Amino acid sequence: MREFFRFERRDLLLFVVCAVLYTVIFFVWTVLPLNGNVSLADTDAVAAGVPLVGDLPTQSVSKLVVTAALYALALVYALLAVNREERGALPQLLIISVLTFLAWQMLNFWVVSGFLNSPATLLYGGASIVLLVAWFVMIIRGVSSIHDALARFMVRFGLALSLFITVVQIVALLTPEWRSPT
Repeated sequence: MREFFRFERRDLLLFVVCAVLYTVIFFVWTVLPLNGNVSLADTDAVAAGVPLVGDLPTQSVSKLVVTAALYALALVYALLAVNREERGALPQLLIISVLTFLAWQMLNFWVVSGFLNSPATLLYGGASIVLLVAWFVMIIRGVSSIHDALARFMVRFGLALSLFITVVQIVALLTPEWRSPT
């Protein structure tokens, strides 16, 4: 059976730990009544005082928190699952990971601020485009220099993104207190 699925126990353990951690973050943010009798996602002005994010409505802050946790844990899993033969590519994979996280979170923030008619929407858009171009350049550079390691990394990252959110949605549907932060 193990030969059929071809998984390594270490990879499976890392995946399960990251998936459980993401699920815990999601439910601590959206369900647990940590602020009196409401969850953090339901707290008015939950990010008050935080630069840039503090001006956003609670729903938008929740979207940023949930997606930041999703991207961060998917990237952590993909980086931790790097095997011995891929270790030489680790510095480039770290750079790609940081750029991936920053670019997609900035893109998220740009979209949210655009809906709010923020005066700095063009600034956030410009930062998003610069980060996305830098990300694209690093991906192209990686394809030519660390092709196999990059391909495995991107597959692990993509699988983690899709499966983490799927696990959370399945668990959320089975939870009576479930609510969607977005």
